[in-house]
Amino acid sequence: MIKAISWLLTRKCNLKCNYCGITRNNKNSPYPSLNYFLKNEMTTDFILKGLKYFKKHNKDIFHIFLGGEPILRSDLPTIINFCNNNNIHYTIISNNTDQIQDKVKKLFSSVEYIEGFSVSVDPIIYEKNNSSDRFLKSQQGLNNLMKYKNGIYDPVAEITVDSENLKYLMELSEDLTSKGICSDITFIDIVKNKYYDFSNITDPSILVQKSDKLLEIFDYIIKNNLNVHMPEILPKIFNILPANMDCKIQNNIHNLTIDSDGSVRLCLRIRGTETPKNNLFSYLNSDGELNKMLIENIKIDKSNYCQKCNWTCPLMSNSNKMIHIKEKV
Repeated sequence: MIKAISWLLTRKCNLKCNYCGITRNNKNSPYPSLNYFLKNEMTTDFILKGLKYFKKHNKDIFHIFLGGEPILRSDLPTIINFCNNNNIHYTIISNNTDQIQDKVKKLFSSVEYIEGFSVSVDPIIYEKNNSSDRFLKSQQGLNNLMKYKNGIYDPVAEITVDSENLKYLMELSEDLTSKGICSDITFIDIVKNKYYDFSNITDPSILVQKSDKLLEIFDYIIKNNLNVHMPEILPKIFNILPANMDCKIQNNIHNLTIDSDGSVRLCLRIRGTETPKNNLFSYLNSDGELNKMLIENIKIDKSNYCQKCNWTCPLMSNSNKMIHIKEKV
């Protein structure tokens, strides 16, 4: 049973962060160009139909709306209102920077509430004299999240840690906890072959390694009950570092990723070649039943292209605590 869906609602973005490969063309990629994805985005009806069918598949399924920058889709208020009206669980992952605040304001004014809103806040935020997109995204995103926090049931900071900013992780987790923001801790991933199109990182030295220092940080987070999403999986995250997780998704499809053109990816990290030949509704019918062809195509792509990773979502969706939504009050 699928427990979590990652929707790449768009590949458009107002930023070009150095570690993201989704919003750019890579000359050695075996996949269509970025221009193809921009011209062939899913329609509103396609997305709402998918949400409806997935609801029949699993009424408690959790949807992650990301991109690119999902706020850039003018129909996002329609999508969120549909989720709210149909008791569909979700979070939106946005950079929430100053450049898009007019669209963020429009979203919040167009919906009754936002169930989950996640903003990228990396430990780089503590570095001085940094003007990179990644730094500005973290700084502006957090500042703007605080403005809307009361209208969000579950405000979250998506923390991406690398070897250079690991030293700030404990401080950032404490700071976010004091602000009433939940931390979702992930670690930067790497391109292991040309089929890994989500990340843009090729330098393995930036990966976080297993270390006593990291164990100390995790132990501190757990013992001090910091506001961190699913702290019980931190030891599992430690074990898969630097990028050695085999999710075995071919044996149990509990996590699915939809690309911006409506095709199904092998996973968030790898598009694959067989799996994306079909769009969502070749695999999922109106009764919420999955076509066995999905399993077969995922098996082929997993065998051909996967060299492991450290994507944490499969660890979460393989548990019984994937949904992290505070009680609605």
